[in-house]
Amino acid sequence: MKHLILGTAGHVDHGKTALVKALTGIDCDTHKEEKRRGITINLGFAHCALPDGNVVGIVDVPGHRDFVNTMVSGASGVDFALLVVAADAGIMPQTREHVSILELLGIKRGVVAVTKSDLVDAARLEEVHGLLREFTKNTFMEFFPVCDVSSVTGAGIDGLKRIIAEIAHTVPQRKDAGVFRMYIDRIFSVSGFGTVVTGSVKSGALKTGQTAYLLPPGKELRARRLERYGIHMETVSAGDRASCNLVGLNKDDFRRGMIIADRVLKSSTLLDASLALFAHASRLGIWTRVIFLMDAFETQARIHLIDKDALDGGGRAIVQIHLNEPCIAQAADRFVIRSTSGETTLGGGEIIDAAPLHHRRRPEKLVDALSKMARGSAAQRIAARIRKHGGAISLASVAESLNYTPEEVAGILDNSLPEDILAYGKDHQRFFIDHGNAASLEKKILDAIKSYHTLHPLESGGRTDEELLGILGMDRGDGAIGFLTLFLGKLVSQGVLRKSGATFALAAHRVSISPEVLNRTAALEAFFRQCGMRTPQPEDLERRAREAGIDDKQLNGVLKYLVDKKILYAVEGAYLHAETVDACRKKLLAALLNNKEEMTVARFRDLVSGNRKICLLLFAIFDKEGITRREGDVRVITEKGKAAATAQ
Repeated sequence: MKHLILGTAGHVDHGKTALVKALTGIDCDTHKEEKRRGITINLGFAHCALPDGNVVGIVDVPGHRDFVNTMVSGASGVDFALLVVAADAGIMPQTREHVSILELLGIKRGVVAVTKSDLVDAARLEEVHGLLREFTKNTFMEFFPVCDVSSVTGAGIDGLKRIIAEIAHTVPQRKDAGVFRMYIDRIFSVSGFGTVVTGSVKSGALKTGQTAYLLPPGKELRARRLERYGIHMETVSAGDRASCNLVGLNKDDFRRGMIIADRVLKSSTLLDASLALFAHASRLGIWTRVIFLMDAFETQARIHLIDKDALDGGGRAIVQIHLNEPCIAQAADRFVIRSTSGETTLGGGEIIDAAPLHHRRRPEKLVDALSKMARGSAAQRIAARIRKHGGAISLASVAESLNYTPEEVAGILDNSLPEDILAYGKDHQRFFIDHGNAASLEKKILDAIKSYHTLHPLESGGRTDEELLGILGMDRGDGAIGFLTLFLGKLVSQGVLRKSGATFALAAHRVSISPEVLNRTAALEAFFRQCGMRTPQPEDLERRAREAGIDDKQLNGVLKYLVDKKILYAVEGAYLHAETVDACRKKLLAALLNNKEEMTVARFRDLVSGNRKICLLLFAIFDKEGITRREGDVRVITEKGKAAATAQ
């Protein structure tokens, strides 16, 4: 079953609400003021059972010019349109304005209902049909079917339902994958349940019990109960008119324009967009103040032209929108702009980038990049997003920022990955970076590791991936460590780096030690050999090193050199000479293999004539080697240990 929403449009008093009631039996004018004035003021909601068994949600919008902002809020979430034109009045100002807004919002399909057909004769109906043909010629509505109806007599209502059902079959279903977003158009409290919000689900899906967020700023909530057309559902998804009972939400938390999402999305006061002006709109200068409308969100804004110095009515431009209030937007979201007086709809367009940089200047490179994002193919838009990121970006983040699903991005890039974009990883665990940023990142990594080798010439190893992450200043979000590991692995496979334990070193790096330093190192080795079954105190080690000519800065490097050469063992911050460790290992394995008894710390202490501390350090070494295994307070020999004992 499809999940679709039908939206009404048309001039005030042309019978939109009466028609919705005739189709559904639901009166959308529920407020006292609406009853008193006889016009729709707030959005109304209903659902219509169609002859084929499907059900569509209906959003009834006000037609009065004073409530165009409310109309935009309702129309933004619909999938197809029901334009209502009264037979006795014909095409009126808000008929034209609503149709223009529907086109801006990307509505492609719908039907025209000529209402009040019972009040006119056949000649007038034919005249209205002619006016409609002329009005819709060369527009997106040119081939919309036209149906004469009467909400009073019921004439044409069944035929209109059949037409709606036929159109619904051709309307594509919104994506129920990806980000769940629902703009809130109503919020109220229900006794015994708590706070309930309603809205049209724009994308994605939400399940009962799932965590949700009120954005902005990002308050965490839980979906207790979900309903679609008043029926309890386990899941609500794109195309649904839904109500959500949310644990953790108070009415005081809410302000108009907020959304419910299944993840925290960044808000922004800057948007890059393509803008189209209506033919009647006044010329826009390079900076123009407007009212910005997107779904239920509304704020004052300034339009900054990017590719033009002025924009005349009927023209198009690339713009950056500076919002007075932060909003939650994604690429491809549609918006409308009105004059600051709120009397005139000027135009609207589509978001290109919901998190752009502030364009203080308008260089040709910027104009070209935004133009490609606005008019290019999906692959070009994705590539532009990756280049703009300035580093590596995950497949999931690309998808989220451009309002695609990860599967869509993967499919597009599998077939047409631009030459300057590099991919790391596989399936959905992929990262992308352009050649220029990859080359810059590689240089920074090599410089950081080279500097480490210069400072620590006696160490064969280099930097860990975690250390490099910090040195490079990479944000830990968006899987940075995962990408860096893949990137370093690629440099290893190319022979640029080599792996040394948990670190990465330059492939060409070799430890170079002078005879003088070698003599000092030998003196320190002799000291550890003399220590035998005891670990030296730090102050004793530092004193002996200084006597050998090794200062405090060099000491760690010398110790790591001796560990790399397997002359010393490092364990829990202590060092033991390999001769001591090897001798104790031999005794332990022989005892375990021959006596077949478990080894306690006390028995091992007696066996090697050591103290408890050094025996625990030795056990830690042997456990790590895999020749012994701890079971409670004893050690037992492993299969690897048995093989080592036999080979002794």
